[in-house]
Amino acid sequence: MLLPLSIGATLGIGMHLVLFIRGEWHVQAPDILLGHLLLFISLGVWVNEAGCIILGYLTALFSSIVTYRLFFHRLRSFPGPIWARISKIGHVWKARNAQNHLFLTDLHHQYGDFVRTGPSELTIYHPGVFMSIDGPLTKCDKAEWYDILHPNKALVTARTKEHHSGRRRQWNRGFTSTALKQYHERVLPFIDQLEECIQADISAGRVSETSDLFYWLGFDRMGDLIFGEAFGMLSEKKWHYIIVLLQKALSILGPMSPVPWMVQIAFHLLPRILILGDWFRMRAWCEAQMIKRMGISYDASRPSDIAQYLIEEGPKDMKHQTWLAGDSLLAIVAGSDPTAAVLIVIFTELADRPQDVEKIRREIENLNIEDPNELAKNCPHLEAVILESLRLFPALPTGGYRKTLKESINIGGTFVPPETTIVAPRFPIARRKAALFDINGTFLLIHEKTGEDCFERPNEFIPERWYEKPEMGRNKAAFAPFGTGHHACLGKPLAMSDMRFITARLIRRYRFRYPKGETAETVRNAFKDQFTSKPGQLRLVFEEREN
Repeated sequence: MLLPLSIGATLGIGMHLVLFIRGEWHVQAPDILLGHLLLFISLGVWVNEAGCIILGYLTALFSSIVTYRLFFHRLRSFPGPIWARISKIGHVWKARNAQNHLFLTDLHHQYGDFVRTGPSELTIYHPGVFMSIDGPLTKCDKAEWYDILHPNKALVTARTKEHHSGRRRQWNRGFTSTALKQYHERVLPFIDQLEECIQADISAGRVSETSDLFYWLGFDRMGDLIFGEAFGMLSEKKWHYIIVLLQKALSILGPMSPVPWMVQIAFHLLPRILILGDWFRMRAWCEAQMIKRMGISYDASRPSDIAQYLIEEGPKDMKHQTWLAGDSLLAIVAGSDPTAAVLIVIFTELADRPQDVEKIRREIENLNIEDPNELAKNCPHLEAVILESLRLFPALPTGGYRKTLKESINIGGTFVPPETTIVAPRFPIARRKAALFDINGTFLLIHEKTGEDCFERPNEFIPERWYEKPEMGRNKAAFAPFGTGHHACLGKPLAMSDMRFITARLIRRYRFRYPKGETAETVRNAFKDQFTSKPGQLRLVFEEREN
């Protein structure tokens, strides 16, 4: 048995040191798995000692991988859980209940600002990380997670600066000041429908399922802007089947985000049933809707939508159609799901804080709230409530992975080696306390006064920190809810405008409170990290104001 074991062991070590130790292999993971299975079956048929060769190969391959990652890897000096140095599979287990934001927060408290959370991954909690990975001088690209649509493409998933900047130029035409003004006018009918739903609940003496209403509004809004046709959920007062599929499909992204290679295997090798079936049906529907939209010729009398600008800007070829299909899916998710989630957080906090509602009501009392500029310029407390909601419960709690290229980068005085995946989790960074650790993870000191180096009382909802009490925001570099630099969210002006207007409109017309037995904690404690955020179910009792 010694000879076949030795042959297998030699092949296993060689495969690791010559091949797998270099470059990225997540996209090829399905082919690698199938190739090994076919090879092992063939050996079993043709070679008598196949079992020994396979045993030697697998034992040596995984032993070589573990030994290298534990003792010789370029990240070996960074602190972190032992199991995380070997594999990310344990991270999947930790994030299984969509609580990755809490797990990463615990790691920060335990190990400090630089934590090795994977074989080639650092989670960095230093507030300077956002500018380092996304600023104008960044030397990072997007990490492996962004191949989630492979082989399809989209602006959000374009990994290199060249691909991203080229596609972003096409998107920019859809977000000029003229286009944004037209988009604002298009949201007005949906706000009317939202109020009709609330009025129906008031008349029937029902509690309003506010989370559902905000999601319906968000998806109707983006369906109209992307496909030129709303989903009709507000008008029909029920979920559209494709959005139900989308919500189910998104539920796999939270737990599976740490292992992009496993996502590739699931998408390409497993049967398309259950949640995987939901994902592919939802993708196919979005592609069909974009193809349908491309068939609608330009009409000057038709209100402009984002698809119109993209169709006009791009070449009329199959490659452009592939980009449009990918963009349509990501735009629906990125444009509606996070905005609805933040609105849920806003009204969760406002229902718990009537004094903030009253401040906003006084701000908007004599304003034309249908003018976006009026709200942006004259409502500091409204703006602060939105910003504080984004700080405490960001729309992207832990996602947005980046990767260093062929050279190290300096973040807060610590050098991050080349070809390292960087996780910059917004949820814990915006709530961080200043603890100082040495490179071995030994605790050295905490902030001499309060232990808070970015925001005072970081876990509390205090809108005044954004305008009346700027001293409570000690380092606003820790706040980057829409990203930074060339990766900053294109839809930020649209999202902020929508949130201002919807919040002002509802506050002007209604009072609202929690039903008996429910509180803000009900919503806060049920917050989930599904790559995008998913707050708990918000239910409110609305009452129309008398004046």
